[in-house]
Amino acid sequence: MNDNGILEQVGGPYVAEAIKSLPPAAAAEDRDYIVETDAGHAGRVRLFFRKQKAKRGKFSDSRGRSPAWAP
Repeated sequence: MNDNGILEQVGGPYVAEAIKSLPPAAAAEDRDYIVETDAGHAGRVRLFFRKQKAKRGKFSDSRGRSPAWAP
């Protein structure tokens, strides 16, 4: 079983709201980004994001991959 810590308790809408505060993945530096947000019943949480390559169909570059955020 995977242990995602508090991430299992944080709902998708809260993660999506945190991602909105990040710079566009295509222009972001290759480093971890930290976002603190209110996650409802889980309280105030700190989420760590890292830029990763993700397959995106028609929005991808010539290699079939484009930058995206992953918690």
